[in-house]
Amino acid sequence: MFQANMVAHLWDLVDEGLESALDLLQGRIGLTGLCTPVTSGALEHLRYAGGVSPRIFRTRGGVFFQPDKTLYENTRCKPLLCEWLKTRNWLDKLSEQCRARGFGLRAVIECTNIGRIAAHDPHFARKNVFGDVSLSRICPANADVAEFIRSLAVDVCSNYAIEAVELVGLDAMPSMIDDPYHTLGLGGWQLLALCFCESCRQSAVAAGVDVESAARSATVRLETVFSTGQPIEQPLVSLVADDPPLAAFIAWYRDRITGLLHGVRDSCGGRVVSHTRAMRSEDELAAGPGYIRGVHAVVCDYVGWEIAPLERLIERMRDVLDTQQVLEVQLLAHSPAADDDQALVRNLTRMAELGITSANLDHYGCLPRARLDTVKQAIRFARRMSR
Repeated sequence: MFQANMVAHLWDLVDEGLESALDLLQGRIGLTGLCTPVTSGALEHLRYAGGVSPRIFRTRGGVFFQPDKTLYENTRCKPLLCEWLKTRNWLDKLSEQCRARGFGLRAVIECTNIGRIAAHDPHFARKNVFGDVSLSRICPANADVAEFIRSLAVDVCSNYAIEAVELVGLDAMPSMIDDPYHTLGLGGWQLLALCFCESCRQSAVAAGVDVESAARSATVRLETVFSTGQPIEQPLVSLVADDPPLAAFIAWYRDRITGLLHGVRDSCGGRVVSHTRAMRSEDELAAGPGYIRGVHAVVCDYVGWEIAPLERLIERMRDVLDTQQVLEVQLLAHSPAADDDQALVRNLTRMAELGITSANLDHYGCLPRARLDTVKQAIRFARRMSR
């Protein structure tokens, strides 16, 4: 049967009432389960449910469950709780209710933007080639951060009724500034996103990488953009073809992410799912998706409504994944930018037609209740197509 999961933040479910929200999602809409973020960075979103307060929910982010501190003894990177949580543990209550009613629950871990960790301890933060330290992004290639992410996955799988862990943010090197494409070009943005923190430098040197030459190359290329105003449109994969030190540094980073994914898979005992938003091959981490071969499933995470880019991504990912890996999608459940209220029906049906058997719908908090029947229709049509 076609699997349909709704992305839902804990506070949206709690403020509406866990039992009534689950009745609505499982009973009326016919969803298979939930995808619940258990970490995030700072965020704010407008909530559509009737009677909820505050109407605009704001948080500085962090960890959304009470962590088992014994699981984090091997890392200096420690979990910081979301201020909303206080002393409660709503994930425990949610997982128990989901288990009792046979409703699936996935834990979503944002891997590079977790609350105030980067600002609290810059040792774990990403740092670009110019030495600028991120105030929000942590470096997953850092050994302490990698162990922290692994411990988060083990924590939720060991202590809650979780059927899968979804890892977000490992498919690309996250930018430290918003939307720099218009000034730097694709290749320039990717160069600026490379992390040259002390941990990356030391570990790469230990692996035999000429980090100084790689950093010098990235610096010279970017300084040329700044002085000439000419963006680097050439993607990183092509840019480093004749630059062995920089190519070696990027390959080292990709191997670290591969090791992190394998570590999570081997430790947590549950299904491990990795997200990708790389709509083009040149957007992918280190210009190649091979790092994801160690996970059980890959979610093509799409935030648009024109389906053609997602179709191309699905085709490309199928060329990479092995026969044991499952390919899934994540689509917007609702957006004012949609041409009409049937966009989700068409897109989800098309996914089933392409052989996709599982989809996440993002997200419950911003879904107008008048659109619930449209979501139900989309799921029904997708299931009919997948038979």
